[in-house]
Amino acid sequence: MKGNRLTTHDRRFLRSILTDLIIFIVLGIPILICEFVIEPFRRGFFCDDETIRYPFRPNTITTVTLAIIILVVPAIILLLVELTLFYRCDRIRETVLLLGYKVPAWLLEFAKHALYFTFGGLLTLAATEVGKFTIGRLRPHFISVCQPQLSDGSNCESPQNRHRYIENYTCVSSGYTLGDVWEARLSFPSGHSSLSFFALTYIAIYLQYKITWRGSKLTRHFLQFTLVMLAWFTALSRIMDNWHHWSDVLCGSVLGFAMALITARYITKEFKTPQSCLRVQLPRQDTCTTLNEIVPTPPPYTVGLGVDDSVPSLHRESNGGSTRSFSNDQYCTKV
Repeated sequence: MKGNRLTTHDRRFLRSILTDLIIFIVLGIPILICEFVIEPFRRGFFCDDETIRYPFRPNTITTVTLAIIILVVPAIILLLVELTLFYRCDRIRETVLLLGYKVPAWLLEFAKHALYFTFGGLLTLAATEVGKFTIGRLRPHFISVCQPQLSDGSNCESPQNRHRYIENYTCVSSGYTLGDVWEARLSFPSGHSSLSFFALTYIAIYLQYKITWRGSKLTRHFLQFTLVMLAWFTALSRIMDNWHHWSDVLCGSVLGFAMALITARYITKEFKTPQSCLRVQLPRQDTCTTLNEIVPTPPPYTVGLGVDDSVPSLHRESNGGSTRSFSNDQYCTKV
């Protein structure tokens, strides 16, 4: 800034930040509506459906643990990689003038990748929430949590309801909260699977093009494998804990994986070739000289440079070893 006035670059930067903030708010609206305004689609069920009669079990990967996996772990990796790259390139003290303040260049690069990552995560979360509340698929432990009771006072243990499709029921949910009953109707797709696969797959792609250490060719791939296995275990735990059907986990994993690829390829647009500190620019050379080619006619810029209507053009040897040059009229005729 000059005095108290914003420069053109600063105004453009603030306009970009404001636009991105509006987009983030718009993406958050459907998520908030699904969580606090509307109810999941009320789906009926068969009492003898064995896929929804599993016992209730606590989460192996809790909400807090999931937050650490998809937020804390990527943030630490992004920060460490950017700091390491700037240190190796001897740019750790480099600053960028932003709104009149000197901001470390590595911090700006970290913030840029964190912005891309957050945007892709919001896309994944919004798609997952819309799927959950639109489908309203019942979780494997639905009968155990809901404990449905029909209008005539019977329940799913009554013989007359064994092969009956139930639509009108109330949940007794003895020993469970209303939140547990709500969650029991949000099985498809798996949010743990979609979010973990998006976050860790995106970071694996990020490492592919950011880590250029030649000391060990397996270090990068080991880190990538560890991240993908962490996402894989998170997804499998949802089936193990009776919180999701296998198809919920499969679709959630595919959704998160696809969102990571789309974000890296079409939003970030920097993951094309591995980055390096060294940027060597080869000098441009005359291809005619390099390839030892003989040009039969002179280039246009030689016209008019000769004396007495002769052009000091490139010479070519005849069979007798003599050389000749073209006059101005001869050159124009050839052109």
